[in-house]
Amino acid sequence: MRYRRLRVPLAVIGSIGIALVPAFAEASTSSGTAAATASNWSSFVKTQHFNFSSPASRSVYSRTSAARGAATTPNPGMQIEIYGEQTSSHAVSFLCLPEGFSTGTATLTVNWGDGKTSTTTVNAADLSTGNPPVLDHTYAALGVYQVSAVLDDGAGDSATNSTVVATGSQFTPYGPTRILDTRIGEGISSPIAAGQFGHLKVVGTGPAGDTIPAGITAVVLNVTVTEGTANGFLSVLPNEDLAGNPAGGIVTSNLNYSAGRNVANLVVASVGKDGVVDFLNGASKGTVDVVADVAGYYTASTQSAYVPMTPTRLMDTRKGIGVAKGQIPANSSITLNVANGKTVPSDATAVAMNLTALDSTANGLIKAYPTGEPLPTVSNLNYGAGSTTNNMAIVPIGTGGDVTFENNSRGPVDLLADVTGYYTKDAVTGASSYIPFSWPERYLDTRSFDITSQLRLIGLDFGTIKANVQTPFPVTSVSQPTTAAVFNATVVAPTGNGYLSLYPYNPGQAPSTGTSNINYLTGQTIPNLAIVSTGTAADSQWKTQLQTDTLDSGIYLGGHGASDLILDELGVYTQ
Repeated sequence: MRYRRLRVPLAVIGSIGIALVPAFAEASTSSGTAAATASNWSSFVKTQHFNFSSPASRSVYSRTSAARGAATTPNPGMQIEIYGEQTSSHAVSFLCLPEGFSTGTATLTVNWGDGKTSTTTVNAADLSTGNPPVLDHTYAALGVYQVSAVLDDGAGDSATNSTVVATGSQFTPYGPTRILDTRIGEGISSPIAAGQFGHLKVVGTGPAGDTIPAGITAVVLNVTVTEGTANGFLSVLPNEDLAGNPAGGIVTSNLNYSAGRNVANLVVASVGKDGVVDFLNGASKGTVDVVADVAGYYTASTQSAYVPMTPTRLMDTRKGIGVAKGQIPANSSITLNVANGKTVPSDATAVAMNLTALDSTANGLIKAYPTGEPLPTVSNLNYGAGSTTNNMAIVPIGTGGDVTFENNSRGPVDLLADVTGYYTKDAVTGASSYIPFSWPERYLDTRSFDITSQLRLIGLDFGTIKANVQTPFPVTSVSQPTTAAVFNATVVAPTGNGYLSLYPYNPGQAPSTGTSNINYLTGQTIPNLAIVSTGTAADSQWKTQLQTDTLDSGIYLGGHGASDLILDELGVYTQ
């Protein structure tokens, strides 16, 4: 199990992976010699979706001078397969799986791309017992590095492979700017047909002189589906990884929509070498139009780090919290002092907040933007008359530490803003870099038929979530520096009206009920992005399954009945 999934270091894969990953357990029952090959590790590796990799087929075999003209060598055609992960903002862990290395010992040398190398000895006999070589490295600076590995048996056989490694990434606010509108052929030429992908080149888009740069690792998009001709879902996915390998994995969803209904959700999409993001229409028939507005992007460089918080309600127009009491009038705006030096420091560059529009008398939309900047042409939240609608937003902070909210509607509306964290260029406690996953991963799925979610694979079954009961779940090993996880949360078929709250959990604490991520009605299926902080106190309740104490987050459904819940993980923040 890797750090992204409870962040157990790669070094202990051999000792716990066999017990916890069913596919790997089956592979481990083969003979010792067979277990030493990369192909027999593949069922395990494929379930992990490491952030960087290079298959054995890409390695280059060569006979070295050590063969000295011999007709045969011990490991002819030897190859090496490499996988890895970021273990902190600056550190990586490298898993090397030899293929065709069946006898003797070999020297493994990894060149980390920053002028430094690591070397270890690999014994073929050790591979059969589930102990592949794992090497760790810490970079002095954030960046993208070309890493190579050479396996040399000293008797004439050598294999070389390489991949691209990124450290943690930091945020640059941008726009908001529209870069996709299939209704007018912008970005993608036409509506996306059922079962088909639309490919959007993100890099290079935007206003002349201020385009999105090459080398980004993730992009923040406010995505809206509109004019769908059938019910369906939309998945926003990377087209490649940073090394240029085709991206792939189990398909997750970002938006669930009904025919003719407009649905929006914030997405943090990983971006690979080609700078392209894919949009998959998961409907079984028909077409759907898609609109996407950029709110910022991530690069593996020093920009604005994220500081996670316990969710805090900074604004509630119903109660006069943060602003004067009273609804936002039609076609009017209010200003909230966000970076007030209390909850959010005065030098913060942007804020992550969950917006909720409610008690409206007409359809409308909300535009959240930095005070002092021109009113944007794009929106953050679309709402219907009388509905309660949520959407996550990452908003740059403007003049005086303020954010302005424009109500574009014929009627008034109440608005809530729950802050989950902020971005800063300062080296403050908790400041974290983002690690986007090379492919979104289904972390939690409480539906009874689920067999693929990460928590289910390691033997944790939470069942349908009951209202008014706190449900903690593990996020990271206590030894690893994850501070928050980015989830696409989806409430599925609730049996009563209510709301979902996700928050940092510490053993013994009361549930967090003062903020919400999703408000729902009976029978609805509603998604929303959530940036969820982890607790700070170790929890041992899953130690039997995980062989480690964990840091957790909490789930709370306020209201009536029960609901299934899906959490698709897009990445993590780490120090």
